[in-house]
Amino acid sequence: MANETRKVTRNDVARHAGVSPSTVSYVINNGPRPVSKATREKILNSIEILGYRPNAVARNLRRQSTSTVGLIIPDTCNTYFAEVAEGIESVAYENGYMVVFCNSDYQLERELSYVDHLYTEQAAGIIIIPATSSLDSLNFLLKSNIPTVSLDRSAQGINIPSVVANNYHGGYLATQHLISLGHRRIGCISRPVELSHAAERVRGYLAALKDAGIEPDPTWFARGGYRMENGKKAMASLLDLDDPPTAVFCYNDMMAIGALRCAHERGYRVPDDISIVGFDDITEASYTCPALTTVYQDKFEMGRQGMELLLNLINKEPGEILPQVPLLDVKLVVRESTGAAPNR
Repeated sequence: MANETRKVTRNDVARHAGVSPSTVSYVINNGPRPVSKATREKILNSIEILGYRPNAVARNLRRQSTSTVGLIIPDTCNTYFAEVAEGIESVAYENGYMVVFCNSDYQLERELSYVDHLYTEQAAGIIIIPATSSLDSLNFLLKSNIPTVSLDRSAQGINIPSVVANNYHGGYLATQHLISLGHRRIGCISRPVELSHAAERVRGYLAALKDAGIEPDPTWFARGGYRMENGKKAMASLLDLDDPPTAVFCYNDMMAIGALRCAHERGYRVPDDISIVGFDDITEASYTCPALTTVYQDKFEMGRQGMELLLNLINKEPGEILPQVPLLDVKLVVRESTGAAPNR
């Protein structure tokens, strides 16, 4: 029998069924993570016994949402994402919205949990930088009709608007710069998973090699994680080659900083013995020794445009078609970590 003294909550159902509140939420909202048939039946039985009545009206009428915007990012340690978040927050604050920050730590499970939580708490909209190549989170958000914007990377086949930089051009510029310095053996440290922006950077790298008549060697490729230690490990694998590259293009600045450290520990002088280029131009890039040559993209502007786009989605009229956001420009910033190819 339903509790007559107070409203039955989701937590009451969770305790009665012996599961977590988030699992109850997945069943009620048909959330992004699968729930076993036995657990689902147990939860539905507890709902019936306790007389729990979720607020279906508030759940379905997204216009009755809160003034909260969810931001799901994959790494709070990388200042790249902090600069993007700053652009988001500036526009959100000006328009009376509060931003809730969620760190997925590159884990799909955490990303899905945050998506479900923001949905359950009736966030007005969500800005997401996907942690993996999985489309589970984006598919759920699309199906749930929550205004959603993807930043930094786009998902093929998913009708969710995105704001991204011209990653192909950035990869091309970085590699072309190295070629202009006389390098012919140019390594590439890329991501371990194929996300759109990472693939575009590699595509630009390959295009620049092709235009220069350079046939890429499969051994020039090394996959790393996302952080400095991963770049350091990937760089070590390149330097272990019998004929290592004389220059390396790295997926991002964090990995490039790790690559710099590896080169130093191996006794390589940068750029006399080997040149290194990053991507993003985070604050730390100009403070490394030597200072890092990198591809600049405007992180603040990406966040600003992303939040503007989300506001347009939240406020758009039925049937209204919003203009597509163009690719953000990038540019090469030449510092001290690149130089003429060595004679070896």
